[in-house]
Amino acid sequence: MNKNIFIFTFLFFTLTGLAFGQTNLEKKIYKLYDKLEGDSLKPKKNSFFAVPIWGAYPETGWQIGLSLVYLYRQSIDSITRPSIIRFNTQYTQLNQYSFRPFIDVFTKNNKYNFKAIYLYKYFNEYYWGIGNRSNNSKSLYDFSQNRLQLRVTKQVVKSIYLGFQADFNYMGNFKGDSIFNNENLIGINNSFTSGFGAVVSFDNRDKIYFPTKGHFIDISTLFNQQIFGSQFQFNNLTIDARQYIKLWKNNILALQAFGNFNEGNIPFKQLATIGSDSYLRGYYNGRYRDNHAMAFQAELRKQVWGPISITVFGGFGNVANKASLLFENTKFNYGIGYRFLAIRREHVNIRIDYGRGENGIQGLYFTMNEAF
Repeated sequence: MNKNIFIFTFLFFTLTGLAFGQTNLEKKIYKLYDKLEGDSLKPKKNSFFAVPIWGAYPETGWQIGLSLVYLYRQSIDSITRPSIIRFNTQYTQLNQYSFRPFIDVFTKNNKYNFKAIYLYKYFNEYYWGIGNRSNNSKSLYDFSQNRLQLRVTKQVVKSIYLGFQADFNYMGNFKGDSIFNNENLIGINNSFTSGFGAVVSFDNRDKIYFPTKGHFIDISTLFNQQIFGSQFQFNNLTIDARQYIKLWKNNILALQAFGNFNEGNIPFKQLATIGSDSYLRGYYNGRYRDNHAMAFQAELRKQVWGPISITVFGGFGNVANKASLLFENTKFNYGIGYRFLAIRREHVNIRIDYGRGENGIQGLYFTMNEAF
């Protein structure tokens, strides 16, 4: 989509929404939410909806797909958090495809949290090299991936979770041009990694899909070792810290600090990266990759009318082969976003974000839930 068309559409809907104010249309929309989800006195335990996936990219041509979402609660109370079952599938103009089932389940009173993701992917992407000063020339390569991620945590005291995680990842069928093939990358001749690790989380957010206050701090480790069947031996530490501050009326300030640290013999596809619909929006995921990555970002979220909200965001991040070098030659980003409320009770949004980075790099994202 042309960026000028996106910006015009964004501003049109925003200004139109502001002009409406509290109109009959807004009341009708909320009555529709009551019909679909139940009202505050008799809320429904579950919701089901489908979201189209679309886009057009130089490496894949057009992309189309569907996200099927089932949201429910183990118990209707003020404590138990919502659980989700989601299935995403995509198909591209060049006959590439992917599918990803995902579950995130909270038991009653949030005693246990179970997460599982399976990904099958036959896609292509660009490769620019390794390091935070890689040049602007890129190579296009194909690959396939089978990945299973499992995570189980238990609430040991209020807001504190302890548990373990496992990750099994096979990557193969790499096909690229001569530049890519001559890189002698680790894992370019297929790779299988398997690892286990520990997880500790602190989470006192008021909501998990659209927090208005509270903190989320997640620290996890993953040890990919031969004893677990891994072909490549390396260890990972991931830190994700977030804070949510309610400012005035319906204005929320969201802050995040993120770090991904790896040591060992790391397949190039499992190196830390910046850029995606979550971290440093605007940068191509994998434009910069290395042993370690960090990102800091802030986002101001504002409801403008009924189910419509807007956001502005910005941040910086980097990759490096040594953690001590992460603040050298950092990359910056900024952007705007449009939100439409899909599920009112859990405040699940459909979002469109437009992000920009250095040297005019840009990205447009259409997905669900907040970036963080």
